[in-house]
Amino acid sequence: MQFFEYGKVDGVPLVFLLGPPHTGDSVAELSELASHWGIRLICPTRPWYAGTAVEPSFAASTGPIIDYLHQHGIRRACAIGGSGGGPFALHLTTNHTDTFDACYLLASMGTPEIFMDKVASPQSRLLIELFRAKSYAQTVAQLGEWGMTEQLAHGVWSDFKVLFGSWESIRLDADIAVRIHHGRSDDNAPLESVQALALQLADSEFRISPTASHLGLANDEDFTEFRTIFADVAGRQFAPDVR
Repeated sequence: MQFFEYGKVDGVPLVFLLGPPHTGDSVAELSELASHWGIRLICPTRPWYAGTAVEPSFAASTGPIIDYLHQHGIRRACAIGGSGGGPFALHLTTNHTDTFDACYLLASMGTPEIFMDKVASPQSRLLIELFRAKSYAQTVAQLGEWGMTEQLAHGVWSDFKVLFGSWESIRLDADIAVRIHHGRSDDNAPLESVQALALQLADSEFRISPTASHLGLANDEDFTEFRTIFADVAGRQFAPDVR
């Protein structure tokens, strides 16, 4: 599993799980902001995006991340999951509450059944239908027409296998703070699906913001939501537990 780090080397650790088709090296633009807030931004690339032969699962993402933190002497951290990275962040944090102080969901996918029913983006709906039909070759070909490499397309398909499969291994009732940043309207992440997810969480809090949707994030040159999240992480003051 590949890891990329940005921000302050000895800062407060924040693991960033990105959604498909993004890899860990795609958020270098956040490095300066992370440094400003004293954040050590750790961005994994899930193994199926790097050509590694591994069966996609939540655990196949979570396990190497925990190993990486332990190898680098990190005892406490926070995590953030963007878009389809949200459920991966939830699996990571709810299964390791001894390591994680909080989980932030940003324009995140919610419960899969409601997500598939409510998602409005034509591109997302097409991909979901191809996935339901188990049309791997067609999915890769379609993503290729949209300019995606075959390896990234394989990563997207593998993510779908996990995201639209069983969520039983996510401990939704775990005692961990989950802070949800979401837009009121988001064609790629229906609010209804994340609202349904929030009802199952032990400790959730919503921030509805126009800059917390996929479109809002793409158009926000000030990184408003990341500033808000980084400030909150920096204020949690668990840095003394990092060795």
